[in-house]
Amino acid sequence: MEIRKTFKVYIFLLVLTGALAGCFTLAHQIFKSKEIASYENFYKNEEKIALDVLKPIWDEPNPEVNLNKERINVLVIEGGAAKGLYAVRILDYLEKKTGKPISELYDVMGGTSIGSFIVSALSTEEKGKPKYSAEYFIKIFPKLAQKALYPSWKQVLLSGFGLFSPLINTQEYIDLLRSIYGDIPTSKTLNHLVLYGLNFSTSKIQVFHSRGNSLETADPLLYQLIGGTISFFGLFPPNKVLLSPLYSPQFIGDAALVLNNPVETVMMDLLKMYPDKKFLVTYIVIAPKQMPDTVNFPYYSGHFEAERLYMGPLIGTAQNQLIRKSMQSLSSIYKFDLLFEIGLKQNVEWVQLDPFDFSDKNIEKINDFSKLILHENKEALDSLAIELLKQ
Repeated sequence: MEIRKTFKVYIFLLVLTGALAGCFTLAHQIFKSKEIASYENFYKNEEKIALDVLKPIWDEPNPEVNLNKERINVLVIEGGAAKGLYAVRILDYLEKKTGKPISELYDVMGGTSIGSFIVSALSTEEKGKPKYSAEYFIKIFPKLAQKALYPSWKQVLLSGFGLFSPLINTQEYIDLLRSIYGDIPTSKTLNHLVLYGLNFSTSKIQVFHSRGNSLETADPLLYQLIGGTISFFGLFPPNKVLLSPLYSPQFIGDAALVLNNPVETVMMDLLKMYPDKKFLVTYIVIAPKQMPDTVNFPYYSGHFEAERLYMGPLIGTAQNQLIRKSMQSLSSIYKFDLLFEIGLKQNVEWVQLDPFDFSDKNIEKINDFSKLILHENKEALDSLAIELLKQ
């Protein structure tokens, strides 16, 4: 009797496994039949849109890099997906404290992943003025993130839970970004932007400046570029970005895979582009500001446990320490006027919050932490506001 029950269970599991495999195979075939199983077939209209808009202006000179100011104010925001909401709250505080938009307070803004989205949106121009305020983005951030980055149940099933195709509906996502930015090239932003993407065509980190010769004739449409810099590996494919009429489109993805903390690389670039200038640097850190120097772990705990529990904290700690050492060295050599690091002190609960969970519950938790981070940094932010108003 017991053997029969066990046999029935095995048969049931076998049939269920076969049915799931059949569903996944069918989903894969559906995607292949729609010709969206490869990168080349995503974003079918994006190249034509870029050519129609950019061709008439490609012969125009790129904006100059030199700012006629003694000190250059720099804002850098690192990657962190949903946790980027706290960075917007920090900027909203500064806007209200100073009575000025972020695009007027800062000359140069840079970022990775969600950081690139925030700085580019706040630098988007409409009739000579900023199109958006930080306060506006606080209001729309949850719905915007859910619409752009939260896969529908249909997409989850059709993609085989992300096994066969991206979890995010690519065209809907890119159309949403286009509604935010419009059809403006990167060079038309209010500020000098420094944005990072991972070029899947060359397997290299690629920096995009909205000012100066470093564009090397590349002046992509802003919404397409941002679509690439926040296209996280595994969620949606890298975005097809047309860099110039001379080159084929390049596939740009999220640089957070290898460069989530871009402040050092931003400053290295700016020191070359703006020689003999002072810098006021505001660095908004989404990972904790203070990481422990060591992580207690057994010397051998098995491959799976080591990968899952220990490698992340160790790598994060090493990157964290390295960036601070580099910034200290740079600031001692080049005498940064001021270097503000805004973020949360070491906090296990904040680290464990899932940045890719855009549910109302998780957004509410991030909002609660935003208040805590603002409280912890209020004194520094108030002094920063005073400094930003000096010019």
